[in-house]
Amino acid sequence: MTDTATHNVQENLARQLCESVDRLQKQAEKVEFWATALTGFARPIAEYDPETSAVARYMKPGRPARKKHRRRITKTRANKPAPADG
Repeated sequence: MTDTATHNVQENLARQLCESVDRLQKQAEKVEFWATALTGFARPIAEYDPETSAVARYMKPGRPARKKHRRRITKTRANKPAPADG
């Protein structure tokens, strides 16, 4: 009976130790995440030049965006009779 009790205590302690290590790893991951986020916020904002941005390739300054063209109606749709009003 003493061996069984000792074995149960050892299993219980091992399980609690594993759970504690898992919680510690999760907390360390959170600390790393927030430390990285704070590092990013601590840096000064980079200068923005609209002429060199990726969007500048598609739009010219002072000029509105081009209008989208409507789709053309295909011949099969254009030749169908209009539905009769009932």
